[in-house]
Amino acid sequence: MTDYAKLRGLMAERGLEVTKLASILGISRQAASEKINGKSKISLTDAQAISKALNMSQEERDLIFFSDYVKSQTT
Repeated sequence: MTDYAKLRGLMAERGLEVTKLASILGISRQAASEKINGKSKISLTDAQAISKALNMSQEERDLIFFSDYVKSQTT
């Protein structure tokens, strides 16, 4: 499960606006907004593109896109 709050926080921290994200993903601004707000799913391809655009470390990627899996591995 995606941690949408962390994703939006990292986007803000690194200056990636929704309009730019939409361009990177090849979708409308509205569709990008729906993805980062949990109203539509983020595909693996989307996650890879977002990770690259935000220059995420593996740890950041795992905590954001695989938060449930990471939590279960640490308990």
